[in-house]
Amino acid sequence: MDFDAATFKPEDLLWIPHHNRLSNAVNKRKAEHLAGRIAANQALRFHGIKDYIPGIGLHREPCWPPGFTGSITHSGNVALATVITDNPLQRMGIGIDYEEIIAPQVAEEIYGGIIDCAEKELISASPFSFNYALTLVFSAKESLFKALFRHVGRYFDFSAASLNEIDYQHLSLTLNHSLGPYQKGDTFIATWKGDAAQLITLIRLG
Repeated sequence: MDFDAATFKPEDLLWIPHHNRLSNAVNKRKAEHLAGRIAANQALRFHGIKDYIPGIGLHREPCWPPGFTGSITHSGNVALATVITDNPLQRMGIGIDYEEIIAPQVAEEIYGGIIDCAEKELISASPFSFNYALTLVFSAKESLFKALFRHVGRYFDFSAASLNEIDYQHLSLTLNHSLGPYQKGDTFIATWKGDAAQLITLIRLG
């Protein structure tokens, strides 16, 4: 969904039961959070769950209703959410991330915090411009974090996984060390689509 943070009014946040937890946030953050929860509410409606608004967990992760898990993303004036049914017999999870393409000069300044030297060589050899490919890897690693977090139970940074393949529809990430129930060498596939201005990545487990 599209939203405009400039139109946000403090009373808009009253729609969210946990609005008091955002009382100290700036209006932009409040607007983004609200838009993300609206998107999540609508995603749950596709599964027949009405009027449910995901709360905030101990690690600030969204709290989904029993039997479901999902992911929320927002950037600029876009908020998205996706929800899947949960299965206690499988390690289910999903991560979605939306990003506006990083500017070329910014990409050159920040890539060291996102990729290592081997990954830099790989994306430099890809059919995409460096800044576009960097945005794609950044987004995929964000999606991986969201998909795995419920099983790992702690934060991990971009160095936890490395890019090993990238094409026009998919890219794969491999863990560099164990994370919770996942082992070093485990590989995860992200699907993606985008245009010259923005892109979306998605990783689904189970």
